[in-house]
Amino acid sequence: MLRKLLTFQFPKSFSFAIGLTFFFGSFQVLVANPDLLEGDIYYYDTVGQNRSRPPQRPHPNNLHVPTIPAKQEITVFSNAATDKTAYPYIQTAINFVEGHFSFKAFLADGTEVSYSTRGEHVRYSKCFGELCIIISQKNVLGVSNTSTEWEKGHIFGEERYEVAVGHRAALVASDRKLYLYNSYTNHWETISLEQETLRSFANLYDKVAIITSRRILVIDLTTEAQFEQNLLLRRIYQFELRDGFINFYSGDKLWMFRHQTEAFEEVDLTD
Repeated sequence: MLRKLLTFQFPKSFSFAIGLTFFFGSFQVLVANPDLLEGDIYYYDTVGQNRSRPPQRPHPNNLHVPTIPAKQEITVFSNAATDKTAYPYIQTAINFVEGHFSFKAFLADGTEVSYSTRGEHVRYSKCFGELCIIISQKNVLGVSNTSTEWEKGHIFGEERYEVAVGHRAALVASDRKLYLYNSYTNHWETISLEQETLRSFANLYDKVAIITSRRILVIDLTTEAQFEQNLLLRRIYQFELRDGFINFYSGDKLWMFRHQTEAFEEVDLTD
């Protein structure tokens, strides 16, 4: 009986002794090397190893970059010729509110005119005087106090636009064309620029003056009539819009456009 008991308990005693031996051996190693008790040693060592490795860059085919439409450059146009027009105080009589996917224009009489901008990226928007305009990547839009809806004019994807907004008219100029919004007729007029550049733009009441490197254009907004004067390689340095006439100065010459006769008169200033 005693022999069976000793035989049965021997494995447990032996396992216990081996466990004590391993514990005391590990404890002696830790006491001899106290730095091993710091838990951050493995972390610092891992950082050091990672610094020595070249950075891992994802394969170009694994990059999923969303397509962002190129932003067109839209700036406010400034006159090259000096504008001496005495502009009266102009109060904005129209405004709009930008919604999540729409623009709502509120006219002077309280009428609300909405335009959905879904699928379009609005680049520029402004209200002034009697009108509001919007420029997106594919359309130019205008609304005025004499209209009941937004009037759309198509643009052709030029990379650069300059914008000038007057009391009754607005101009969107690209390198190839001029897009003129007439608030009286709620209509976009397209004017081609052939080997010429826009130099000045002005709008006073129902008259618009446009000066390019080759000609002068005067537009009557109420009738949409255009009157043109060739500059004969001369340059306009100063202009002035008045109630009854428009003066364009070019050194010793003056071109006067009279509202009554609707014609240009050339005046020699050297006399």
